Amino acid sequence: MHCTNINMVRYSSENDIEICAVKLHILSYTIVIITVYRSPTGNIAYFINNPEAALNQVYNNTVDIILCGDFNISYLSDNQNKQALNSLLTSYSLYSIMDFPTRIRNNSHTMIDNIFINKFKNEKYSVFSLINGLSQTSVQKI
Repeated sequence: MHCTNINMVRYSSENDIEICAVKLHILSYTIVIITVYRSPTGNIAYFINNPEAALNQVYNNTVDIILCGDFNISYLSDNQNKQALNSLLTSYSLYSIMDFPTRIRNNSHTMIDNIFINKFKNEKYSVFSLINGLSQTSVQKI
């Protein structure tokens, strides 16, 4: 497998959006994996507007994009930030594939970590929770 670093430094702004990417070349198949972090205290408007420039840099019909990371936008309920991010990402045929909480605490659960792919181009996929003790996820025993 051959990989190429994609320079995304110009799209990053501490706390607002931190972004990195790599392009994987597997035979005649090309995948771009973009990882994003947004601090809960970051400027949400700045965050919503900046992934577009990064996506424009890598987007074309011959490349599959996987966008993943800690977005700190709740996907368990309908809200304005979720709608704004979805609106941007659907214009690149990227859709959330998460359907379970990604952070479980004693009295709460959230889905602020997410993965977006082109579900129509990649119909066979599975996503599952892996509790490995390395993430912020914890499960309370009842």
